[in-house]
Amino acid sequence: MILLKKLFKHGGSYAVDIPIGFARQTKSHDVILEVVGQKISISHKTELDTMESEPLFATFIQALAADAMKHPEKLRQAKEVWSKEWDELLKGVTADDK
Repeated sequence: MILLKKLFKHGGSYAVDIPIGFARQTKSHDVILEVVGQKISISHKTELDTMESEPLFATFIQALAADAMKHPEKLRQAKEVWSKEWDELLKGVTADDK
């Protein structure tokens, strides 16, 4: 469905109204806003939307890898830096989790 809508001023920003049916289907007020070129896509945020789905996440990981390759002397074995906080953080996570 394609709808023609007008932008309107809302505080210091611009806004556009969305169909009530879309808003009622959203379980929270969080949505995913994706801007590609001249298009904006709004979709429901789901439980599957994670940090990895953020557009700049791949760029961040590439920057980490590039830095690691430039400074391999800074790299450490996991057992050297592992602490109990990591055990707590990763409790319940298995190698099969994506």
